[in-house]
Amino acid sequence: MKRLLYLISLLTLLFLFISNYPPCLAQQTTGPRIILEEKLYDAKDVIESTVITHEFKVFNTGDSPLEIRQVSTG
Repeated sequence: MKRLLYLISLLTLLFLFISNYPPCLAQQTTGPRIILEEKLYDAKDVIESTVITHEFKVFNTGDSPLEIRQVSTG
C-alpha cells in the first residue's frame, strides 16, 4: 500500500512538471532574425592595390525590423 501511494505521488509530480514544461518550449522568439545566404567569402590570392567586391545577401525572417549597425572585415 505504501509503495502504491509513493508511485501515485511520484507520477502526479511528474505529470505536473511535464504539463507545465511544454509551453516554455513552444514560445517563439520575437524580434529580428538574420539569415545569411553565405557566411564566408574567400577572395583567394589578391594582387596588391586590387579592389575586390562581394555582395552578401542578408534576410530578416523575424517579426521586427533588422538594423545592421556595424560591419567589419576579417
